[in-house]
Amino acid sequence: MPSPTARRAGWRDASLPLSAALPPIPGDPPFARRLFLRHETDGCEAAAWSLSAHAGTHIDFPAHFFPHGKRAGDYPLDAFFLPAAVVDCGQARELGPELLDGCEAGPGEAVLLRTVNSTERLFCGPAFPEAFAAATPALARACVRRGLALVGIDALSIEPLADPAFPVHHILLGAAIRILEGLFLADIAPGRYRLACPPPHVPEAEAAPVRAALGPLP
Repeated sequence: MPSPTARRAGWRDASLPLSAALPPIPGDPPFARRLFLRHETDGCEAAAWSLSAHAGTHIDFPAHFFPHGKRAGDYPLDAFFLPAAVVDCGQARELGPELLDGCEAGPGEAVLLRTVNSTERLFCGPAFPEAFAAATPALARACVRRGLALVGIDALSIEPLADPAFPVHHILLGAAIRILEGLFLADIAPGRYRLACPPPHVPEAEAAPVRAALGPLP
C-alpha cells in the first residue's frame, strides 16, 4: 500500500538544478550558460547552453553502452510516466539486493534509491565526490529479475567510476532497464509515487537531462 505521505503529497521536484556549480562527471564538459543577447543592450535576453547529455539529473538509454541499443526516440512518451517506489537505503554505501526486500515495485515499474548521497548533499557541488553510495551488480541483477523498466539513484553515476567494465550499467541497460541518475531525494519519503521524467525530444540521444518529479498515484 502507498505510504500516507505518498498519498497526500502533491508533485515534488526530484532533480538537481543545472548550474555551473553542479559538478560534472569527471571527464564530461561542465554545464555553462552564456548570454548572447542582454536586456541592457539588445532589449531582450537569450542564452546558449553547453552541457553533457549526462549533466545533472538524466536518463541513460541502452545505446549509452550498446551500439544497437535503444535511444531516446525509440520510446513512446508514456514510457516516462510510470509507477515508482522510493526505497530508503539508510546509511548503506554498497547497495545490495536486500534493499528490495519488502519493495512492491514490479514489472514495468521503477525503483528509486534514496541514499546518503541526498541526505549529505554529496552531488550538490562544488566537487564530484570521491566516494558515494552506489549499486552493486547483485542489486542490478535483482532489478532484472523483477522486470523493472527503470532504476534511479541520487548519484550522477549508479555505480563507482573506478571499474572501467561498468558492470551495473551493462546489466541494467543490457536488460533494457533505463537508468535515471542524479536524483535528489532528501525531502522525498519512502513510498509509492507516480514518476514523471520525460527527456527533451532528441531522438538519437544515448542519454538526456530530465526534470524528474514525483506525484501521487492515480
